[in-house]
Amino acid sequence: MVYWCEHRRRFHLINADQLEETSVSVTSFARGLLPALAVTAALGAVLAPAATAAPTTDLTITVYEPLGPVARQYRLTCDPDGGTHPWAKAACEAIRKTPGAIKPPPPTANCYDQVFGPQHAKVRGQLFGVDVAAEFNRRDSCQEDRWQAWLPVWG
Repeated sequence: MVYWCEHRRRFHLINADQLEETSVSVTSFARGLLPALAVTAALGAVLAPAATAAPTTDLTITVYEPLGPVARQYRLTCDPDGGTHPWAKAACEAIRKTPGAIKPPPPTANCYDQVFGPQHAKVRGQLFGVDVAAEFNRRDSCQEDRWQAWLPVWG
């Protein structure tokens, strides 16, 4: 904490860790503050464009069918929507609507032990700027919820 003492014309610094008070002259305070402000301003100018850029979504989606090794493989980019996915706009909308579907259900989730289908899929790449690698299947009700949430993603 810093406060100004008019009587001695000094800034007083209070170190919160040690709860001690130290007096610092205006000249030495400004001497230390100005370079710190210059560095902060320079870093802000350099980092500002990166901070305003939209997070990247660039995924490789591989969908496996029970009768073949690899049924379909797509590249999907969002913002702008594109890639080799045949329905990129619908796929990106599904991802934007339920981004949490990338996470598997917690081990404590109550899931019905019903198999909804033999299909499974792998998703790898960047989702909103975060590296992801996930597997989807239809082996129980929780997995089926994830599968259905991203149904347009599977092509």
